[in-house]
Amino acid sequence: MLPKENKGLKILLIEDNPGDQVLVSDYLQEEFPRLNLDIASKFSEANKLLRANERQYKIILLDLSLPDIDKDELLKKILILATNTPIIILTGQDDIHVAIQALTLGCTDYLLKDDLNSKRLRKSITYAFERKHIDKQLELSVKRYQQLFHLNPQPTWVINSETGNFLEINNSAIDKYGYSKTEFSNMKIQDIDEDYMNEKLKFHLNDGGVLKSENLQQHKLKNGQKIQVKLYGNPIEYQGMEAMLLMAIDLTETESYISQIEAQNQQLKDIAWEQSHLVRAPLTRMMGIINRLEEKYLEHIGSIDEDCSFLLKNALSSAHEIDDVIRSIVNRTSDRDK
Repeated sequence: MLPKENKGLKILLIEDNPGDQVLVSDYLQEEFPRLNLDIASKFSEANKLLRANERQYKIILLDLSLPDIDKDELLKKILILATNTPIIILTGQDDIHVAIQALTLGCTDYLLKDDLNSKRLRKSITYAFERKHIDKQLELSVKRYQQLFHLNPQPTWVINSETGNFLEINNSAIDKYGYSKTEFSNMKIQDIDEDYMNEKLKFHLNDGGVLKSENLQQHKLKNGQKIQVKLYGNPIEYQGMEAMLLMAIDLTETESYISQIEAQNQQLKDIAWEQSHLVRAPLTRMMGIINRLEEKYLEHIGSIDEDCSFLLKNALSSAHEIDDVIRSIVNRTSDRDK
């Protein structure tokens, strides 16, 4: 099934040989009945047509041998004039090496004139559209990746896995660490993380298949400040080399908050200990004294008057209430610590 853009196909044929012009035209008409074909016999003619209609041409069929320009120069200029249009080279045996080289420069395909027929031409054009679609999708994917990378609110880098050199730096890393992009490009991860290339840094795979540092790492900012970060990484290939996509999450404030909570908990433990040992000890003695007073009173007098009995009982009851409160505080503190 032909791509939609093949319907009413507009093609530019750049060919100086009248016989080949007719042959290629017939092949195209056979496969694409709604064809809209322009023919240029010289580069100068092709130049005018492309400058006026470059966006309208869906395919360019290019013969490398034209009378008014050198082969190498021809290819360079056509690629500049038709940056977004698939180019298929029509070549003879003498031009085969140049045609292959053209593929590395961005041409879509090449066809030998001696082997040319309508089916092969159609197949090559269809392939050109498919490749154009794939290239566009790849371009969009790269663009999305760049947007995600540079707009990530967390400091993110791409580093060389072997040397630690920074290869890519996002804006958040620049803002957070204080180094410019140029400064980062001349630095290594070891310049901000002394332990990164050492055995002290250990990663493990989390549930999402992303590497995560087991412990907090200490990173140094340009102003000398040190922060505590958790590192997340993903091995990637970058421009033909092994690299690591690395993200740092600053947990300095979180760690500080946790430290404050731990300090407060320790204070509560100390208070509970004081309640349990320093306060309860004299309280226990007081309760013993009250009991002993009651016993002494009975030994010497034989009975306790109503007012005295009331005072002693209330003093003892209050002491027990205080003891119960202290026990409750100690128990609640112990439960909090579990």
